Amino acid sequence: MAGPEQVAVALLTGSGMGPVLADALRPAGLSVLRWTRRRVHHRPRAGVTAVYDVVALAGARRAAEVVCVGTAAPPERSSTAAVRIRHEGVELVAWRHPHDPWLPGLPWACSPEAVGREVFSSAVAAELTEVSYRPTRRAVLRTDHGSQVRYLKVLRHDRAAALHARHRMLLEAGLPVPAPDGDPVRDVVVLRRLPGAPLAASVREDGAAALRPEHVLALLDALPAAALELPARASWTDRVLDYGHAAAVALPEECARIERLAAAIDGARRATDPGPTVPAHGDLYEANLLVGPDVRGRFGPVTGLLDVDAVGPGHRVDDLACLVAHLAVLPTVHDRYAHAPAAAERLLAGFDEAVDPAALRVRCAGVALSLVAGARRSGGPPDRARRRLEIAERFLASAQQQGSEAVSRPGAAT
Repeated sequence: MAGPEQVAVALLTGSGMGPVLADALRPAGLSVLRWTRRRVHHRPRAGVTAVYDVVALAGARRAAEVVCVGTAAPPERSSTAAVRIRHEGVELVAWRHPHDPWLPGLPWACSPEAVGREVFSSAVAAELTEVSYRPTRRAVLRTDHGSQVRYLKVLRHDRAAALHARHRMLLEAGLPVPAPDGDPVRDVVVLRRLPGAPLAASVREDGAAALRPEHVLALLDALPAAALELPARASWTDRVLDYGHAAAVALPEECARIERLAAAIDGARRATDPGPTVPAHGDLYEANLLVGPDVRGRFGPVTGLLDVDAVGPGHRVDDLACLVAHLAVLPTVHDRYAHAPAAAERLLAGFDEAVDPAALRVRCAGVALSLVAGARRSGGPPDRARRRLEIAERFLASAQQQGSEAVSRPGAAT
């Protein structure tokens, strides 16, 4: 029998969401003409949310609406009007973007006039572009005003001050993180733009040939000791059983295979040495690294380190595995990333000098498995998710081979 999350995913990805979207829009006096699903976000054990693009009708006038529907109960303090709907036995909550009950600052951040006035001190409206939106969790928008560019990071209630302080701490340590522009506004941190382009572009071009393992290690070495005083977060591989559950929900036809793999990764994680607890980034992958065309200084081509929300105590091996595994799965995103596997192997070989090779590959397997569900739920074909599953299996097999070789080396413990 399917579990509650599998039932919810099947419902939100199915073709019967028209009545739910109609109920969500009815309080605004709108009806549904047609709709398409944009994507689904599944947080293991924490709920499922889907985003829909809707062509709505206000009388004879058409309007474009974005509607989110999820299974998590909104926070009690929320002042945003969310619609509670029971559909096919599942309790749902729906809202019209940008009125996310978890992100009180999102309506302000989506107002060109308000941003122009409060960020740029101008009566001229700003231009806004959505960079990312993870319903119930966070959003990032780019805002342009003449020649000025800022990024707006929208957070849950009462989290902006802590992120603002984290950026200041990392800047003082000499890390290339975005500088805050003023104090937080309505649970939104305003950040200045950094030079460079996401590492993914360099991977497409030449496999990020200018980025060497020592550049990444130097970047992580620069994380200040004060980060050890911040709250610790479980790594992707620490939660491999949860992500295995999400993968099985997304690929139910591979459920047994995924469950075996998740259990094997978890067992190998416990059997390998992650090394000491050190300051860690927590989500180091190609979208969170900016690089420039020139090699400079101890960080090489790296010009920016982004998304520092998870900086805190952790293990170096988890940061390195996160980067390697994300590079390894890039060809499942688009065939333009043909150089990515070689880049992953090159960095992997260099990182072997800094951490235990078996532990590194185990954690690469865990990260790759955590990316399986997203490949399916983002609208990709089943083959994309299966390819990521195969990559996770190969990383685990490589870890097991590394462990066997370590035992057989002269002088190894018996």
